[in-house]
Amino acid sequence: MNPQRKTKLEVIIEKTDDHYWARVQNKGSFMPTGQGETIEAVLKNVTDSIEDYLEHEGKTDKFWSKVRIDNIQLEIHYDLQAFFEQFDELKISSIATKAELNESLVRQYASGNKYPSLEQAKKIETAIHNLAKRLEKVSIYA
Repeated sequence: MNPQRKTKLEVIIEKTDDHYWARVQNKGSFMPTGQGETIEAVLKNVTDSIEDYLEHEGKTDKFWSKVRIDNIQLEIHYDLQAFFEQFDELKISSIATKAELNESLVRQYASGNKYPSLEQAKKIETAIHNLAKRLEKVSIYA
């Protein structure tokens, strides 16, 4: 028996002053949302919202009627404020330098005072991915 392919859902997580907010967009006629004080809490809230919809209204939704709650794979996409809070061990100044952006501007993105253009966000994302590739190759000698 072949295992059923996972249903991938992109979850966009944003940070407000005191909590996280998440949504799944462009899937059928339902947009699951959730909020919580932690990433784990907001993801559980989104999953609970999906589960409730599947048990009721989702049975007639062209997209959602094919989704099984136990076969969902969530792909998390962060806004910059949520990202830098979640990965606070990263230095904003270092990421800004590697992305060839003004450090003050990136700090404003991270605090939610300003929002990056798609081009600026991609530069930051590329700098983070390049750092991850470098870290992946590190070997610690003891």
